[in-house]
Amino acid sequence: MNDNYRINCNFDCLSSINIIDKKSNILLNSDEYNISTDSRSIKENDIFIALKGKNSDGHNFLLQAFQNGASVAIISEKKFFEELNFPLILVQDTFCTLSTIANYNFKDLKPLKIAITGSVGKTTTKDYLNNVLSYYEPTFSAPESFNNELGITLAKAKLSKVDKYAIFEVGMNMKDEIRYLSNLINPDISIITNIGEAHIGNLGSKENIAIEKSSIIEGMSRDGIVLLPRDDEYFELLRKNVLSKKLKYITFGHSNKSDIQISKMTRGSDGVFIEFRVFGEVFKAHSNLQNISILNNYLPVLGIANILNYDLDEVLKNIVTSKVHESRWQELDFELNCRQVKLIDDTYNASPTSMFEAIKAIDEYKSEQIIRKIIIIGDMLELGDFSEEYHLKLVNLINKTNIDQVYFCGECLTSLFDMVSSKKRKKQFGSISDFCSIEDFRLVGGDLIFIKGGNKIGLNKLVQEFINYLRLS
Repeated sequence: MNDNYRINCNFDCLSSINIIDKKSNILLNSDEYNISTDSRSIKENDIFIALKGKNSDGHNFLLQAFQNGASVAIISEKKFFEELNFPLILVQDTFCTLSTIANYNFKDLKPLKIAITGSVGKTTTKDYLNNVLSYYEPTFSAPESFNNELGITLAKAKLSKVDKYAIFEVGMNMKDEIRYLSNLINPDISIITNIGEAHIGNLGSKENIAIEKSSIIEGMSRDGIVLLPRDDEYFELLRKNVLSKKLKYITFGHSNKSDIQISKMTRGSDGVFIEFRVFGEVFKAHSNLQNISILNNYLPVLGIANILNYDLDEVLKNIVTSKVHESRWQELDFELNCRQVKLIDDTYNASPTSMFEAIKAIDEYKSEQIIRKIIIIGDMLELGDFSEEYHLKLVNLINKTNIDQVYFCGECLTSLFDMVSSKKRKKQFGSISDFCSIEDFRLVGGDLIFIKGGNKIGLNKLVQEFINYLRLS
């Protein structure tokens, strides 16, 4: 394809695309190029699709895409087609074109498709599962942001014919979204991690959230398997919906009724010793993590590994050495005045369920190195009319802990700051921009600093300031 090559497609969709290397004029195999909507991640020979979103327009990044090595760009703006001297394919609707490319790619591939939904733990479970399955076979795992219609469509377009397993994360913001996404994927196995309060402002109640999460089964065939959280208060609702589709199910949790169970945990200064029971058989592991809610994500992974007949002792060794995604309970150790300082970055997001579990984990955290526990907490978002209720519960929980210092960031939490115990209460900040120098925290060796809040609060920026400060100290 030379630099002047153009195609003007007077239809919405392309069934397939053959890309020619601009240097060698050799037709490339589809496995040798990638489809991307992010000009920053473009590599040599990739296809760039210029999508229009609420906040940005991919057409504005065409130059960057080609500078990074794109072979061709698919666009819908005629003025760019007429004005720019790049290899371009003009279509009426770039998202429709992306969808058709994805469906064309997806229809001939036969990986085992696994869909993960739930209020908390989707990405962590996906990461653990990807680490386990990719140890045995080529595995595709959708990137962390690929959990909506656009993300799943892109994931379908990126799947390779060599992938034996394909793992999808399924999120939602509104009613009936998961049903639609499930039908895009047609999963063979589905996991519902739990039912929490995330997006309760849009759904109205936890029961409605449970109904929405259970619609992950709508795209499954009758020989599909669903993994359900046995301890969840809406377990029976989930189970009933699964049975109505005549699907098989496996349960996981702490309850003795669970098929896959955490039967025993012993917390030590260097982590947690865990005993699992998988259909009655006992397996043991040690994890450095002390957040029980994260350890719960081991369970559905063990369930799928058991379905696939993998060695569960080997699987557990793989899980406990896996890395979680950045900003999801990421423990970072530094030295200050010849003593350890531990920074725990959990700033990716915050729902009531994940926040409460995290605060409990900090309260119970054991280490001979830790003298003082400091938490910096941001507002939990998308709670609607329930916001004050859940933030008040958070304050009451914090007051019952042995946490030493409390800092709040965000409009809702700062309005409740005076309700924090005077012994714990330090400072409140309306926004991330109001934080002062890290030196104002007067850190000392033996501090544990925990930071968590809604993603849009921006506390990840504060984490980086702590990292820079502690590295130089």
